[in-house]
Amino acid sequence: MRFPEFEMERMQSAWEHRVRYDLSESGVEPLTLAEASTLLDAAVGDVRLGYTDGRGREATRAAVGSLHDGAAAENVLVTTGTSEANFLALTTLVERGDEVAIVMPNYMQVHGLARGLGASVREVWLHEDEAWRLDLDRLRAAVTPRTKLICICTPNNPTGQILSTAELGAVAEIAHAAGAWILSDEVYRGAELDGVESAGLWGRYDRAIVTGGLSKAYGLPGLRIGWLVAPADRVEAAWAQKDYTTIATASVSEMLAEAALRQRRALLERTRTILCERWPLLEGWARSKGGRLHWTPPRAGAICFFGYSYEIDSWPLVERLIRERSTMIVPGSHFLAERHLRIGFGGPVTKLRAGLAEIDAALAGVGPI
Repeated sequence: MRFPEFEMERMQSAWEHRVRYDLSESGVEPLTLAEASTLLDAAVGDVRLGYTDGRGREATRAAVGSLHDGAAAENVLVTTGTSEANFLALTTLVERGDEVAIVMPNYMQVHGLARGLGASVREVWLHEDEAWRLDLDRLRAAVTPRTKLICICTPNNPTGQILSTAELGAVAEIAHAAGAWILSDEVYRGAELDGVESAGLWGRYDRAIVTGGLSKAYGLPGLRIGWLVAPADRVEAAWAQKDYTTIATASVSEMLAEAALRQRRALLERTRTILCERWPLLEGWARSKGGRLHWTPPRAGAICFFGYSYEIDSWPLVERLIRERSTMIVPGSHFLAERHLRIGFGGPVTKLRAGLAEIDAALAGVGPI
């Protein structure tokens, strides 16, 4: 296996703790340890700092299973972040010569993993002029008898759009006709701006793998807790592979994760309050650009994917922002979608305002197309 460079994660790893204004983050302002301890009311003083069960504590797995109708602890593997869950899903399922259909734009981890595993990637593009809605005919045309896996992300990163119950059902029908699996990355589920939790894939198809975690909707990325929900045999396969990766998650993180899932409603309400407070600020800024930015308002998550009509490609613009303005956003090129920018709005209001002012300064000398 030889994986391509994960450009967005490499950029963020290199710069997120060095720039003054990081607007590349796609989650909300994380809780501090003090805030988490108060909100979660979790006593971890008696936790022994030994290895946890490689599958995850049964209580943790049962709590995650309860979020997915009909899932039990045996259907859950607790992982170090959603990234490990996605990694295990693909590396235990996809083989050289398989086809993997990926709805794009998408978090590029699955794209890079599929390529590194020797699969043929068939991209199914969402389009901005269609409000980033999934065209089922395009998906149907991309799926063949060789398709092993269909990858979706709902709510979507980077567009913030949501697949409806009917659309998820249609994706399941397309997969069933080809005998394919579906991987649904649902790490942003629970972060809907209207407060109505979006539909998930679990329970709609027997070859479904759902991944998620505490990083985005819960505001707890530092716990590094994610999960994979799948039929028991897929969980067993992923667990066996996990023996070669992280072995087990951090014991303290798992205890805090259980407490977080008990306080899920309060955590999601906090996230939605942040989103509804800060999205108008970002949208107001975008409206001030005289039509040079265009966008579909996000329905979930602390991100908006802006198209733009400035005479500069996305990476040169972002590189200029990083090096000259100490501000970071994500270039569309990191999603294979040039002339777009992903801007996060879940951070502190003061940093959001200041970061947007730095973007204004960087754009001041760039003319329209």
